[in-house]
Amino acid sequence: MSAENKQPTHTAFAFSRQGRKFGKLLECGSGRVDRQNNLVHVFMDRGPITGYTGYIVLSPIGAAPPEIEPPTSDEIDDEDDRPSQDER
Repeated sequence: MSAENKQPTHTAFAFSRQGRKFGKLLECGSGRVDRQNNLVHVFMDRGPITGYTGYIVLSPIGAAPPEIEPPTSDEIDDEDDRPSQDER
């Protein structure tokens, strides 16, 4: 693989949940697609402090991140409504 193919081609964004229904994408690093080996390489140099869901999206360098739609009521995690062990 040439050095040119190792350069980042995408900006990495991590989803940070804010409350139960909303969140936003925060820039967290870079990435590149290696079509020859069917791999995606992501280089995270930072991440959300709170609300990190593990979701990462790659957007071409210079392009805005995709719009994130609020989850539907079926997608909201019911665990947030369960009482903690101390509340039982």
